[in-house]
Amino acid sequence: MRSDFGLTTWGEWSDISWQVAEVDSRGRIIRLGSHPMAIAALAGTVSVCFVAFMLGAWQFLTGNEVRRKKDNDAASNRIEKVGQELDDEVLVLLGLLRQHTDVSSLHSEVLAKVNKTLPSLTTADQVRGVVQRLIAENTKIRSEVDVLNARLQHSQTQIEKLRSSLSESQHLGMLDAVTQLKNRHWLEANLHREVKAASELNEPLCLIMADVDHFKKINDTFGHTVGDEILRRFGELLSKNIKGRDTAVRYGGEEFVVVLPQTQIEGADNLGEQIRDELQRKKWMHHRTGKPIGTVTASFGIAELRPEDGPESLLERADAKLYEAKAAGRNCVKSDSD
Repeated sequence: MRSDFGLTTWGEWSDISWQVAEVDSRGRIIRLGSHPMAIAALAGTVSVCFVAFMLGAWQFLTGNEVRRKKDNDAASNRIEKVGQELDDEVLVLLGLLRQHTDVSSLHSEVLAKVNKTLPSLTTADQVRGVVQRLIAENTKIRSEVDVLNARLQHSQTQIEKLRSSLSESQHLGMLDAVTQLKNRHWLEANLHREVKAASELNEPLCLIMADVDHFKKINDTFGHTVGDEILRRFGELLSKNIKGRDTAVRYGGEEFVVVLPQTQIEGADNLGEQIRDELQRKKWMHHRTGKPIGTVTASFGIAELRPEDGPESLLERADAKLYEAKAAGRNCVKSDSD
């Protein structure tokens, strides 16, 4: 008899001369074999399974972080490469401009010399010679200028392409691959600007930190494909409910942040409750089997900018409120207004 996974069962092993183990009708081990090699084989099997389990657990815990680091490194390398190419092309452009300047300077020198000789010209042949010299110099200058203009045009086109590529690379480096929301890099690069603007203009600013409840259980039960789909749908729910300068960010794992400029705490509370309620009312089905997944909920922590706040302290206070929401049983909103 073989198991559902195609592995040899303990019943088969009991017939082998090594007599690894004897099992009852329910598959439980009731006696280990007495042969030393059997005991060694059993111990080795258990050790291998334990090591495999530990390796799998380690890969699960570190896999997401490693993938995120690789994505971040790739984006950084691409931006650095395009930036270097842009610098090189700018240097080429500067060289061409210097050549233009040199050509113009030489032409001016020739004209200045001709101008000095004009008063001393007395014959038609002398005048004819000066005119011919000017025509030749003008033809030479026009040829050199045409070449330089073509090279300048090419360099300008290359710079525009590189600028576009750099902008695209920076844009991609600020997006989360799963949800297509802004990522943690974007938040680190822009939250300080929002805090500074709100402080200088004396405007309100709120931060919502949200966490999908029991997300590890969802992954363990239904798999990472379903988990990613839930993250995508939650990201869409956040995007649908914000407007204007509001920005939804995937902060990491199942954590999200919503930046709400020009929003007071009452408005942020209402938004958090609206999103929480809409999420819990959704009916989730397994995309492949059609079986129900159950209710998916999230917890929310909300902080409003205070005069003494910087980006870090604002985030920390929103995170503390999120912790309160989890401690209160999850699927709720906790904020500075509580």
